[in-house]
Amino acid sequence: MSCTGCSLGTSTNPGGNYIGVRVADAMDGRTTLVFTGEIAVKPGERIIVEAETGPEFAEVTTTTPVLAKACSSKKAKRFLRLASDSEYADYIERTELQDAARLFADAAVAELKLDLHVVKCAVGFDRRRMTVLYTSEKKPETRELARRLGDRFEIRVEMKTIGVRDETKLIGGIGSCGLTLCCSTWLKSFHPVAIKMAKMQGLTPNPSKLTGQCGRLKCCVAYELEGGIEAARRMSHGGDRDRARSAPPAPPAA
Repeated sequence: MSCTGCSLGTSTNPGGNYIGVRVADAMDGRTTLVFTGEIAVKPGERIIVEAETGPEFAEVTTTTPVLAKACSSKKAKRFLRLASDSEYADYIERTELQDAARLFADAAVAELKLDLHVVKCAVGFDRRRMTVLYTSEKKPETRELARRLGDRFEIRVEMKTIGVRDETKLIGGIGSCGLTLCCSTWLKSFHPVAIKMAKMQGLTPNPSKLTGQCGRLKCCVAYELEGGIEAARRMSHGGDRDRARSAPPAPPAA
């Protein structure tokens, strides 16, 4: 059954209690939906929200977030409080710590001759743990790297490998269409993409045109195919009805 809407309000600002924020150091156009309840906030204000790993600093980017579906509001993060000056100062210190850890990690990787690329060193809101996100085609031994980082910054270190698509999602950028990358803005998950999908749309299998910044086939090849199939199905059904209406009546039975 298709979505028929709900009582939350318009898809632009359902009920007036939702805002869009930039969580921590997220870049490009990534907007996270937050439910504020009766608390009124303005663009540019700094707040604390409940993220996947606990409380996190965020900055309000819009008070009229656009939703693909009204039911998307069910995934909204919870507003905790307005951020204090000290929490904002702590956020700035954490970003500087992350940058310093990234430079230290890069140097350690080169010294240890590890076959991996450090994408980000993320420090949690409570500073109890640093998560080192990295990409690698193999399964490198990372215990020594984690030990060096832990000793240098006096923090618990967790090593986590991610895919090249996840790396591009974190870094962000501008696509060949001139817009911010789908994966770093609205695309929530990755779907399998095959060259067959491009051929089904009549696209020339040219790697330079079909490959995204992650080095893989562009995600839009998959969801544009889905949209094309749905459009063709609807036009086909409509055409069948039109032909049925315009067809001459059947002759009476003898």
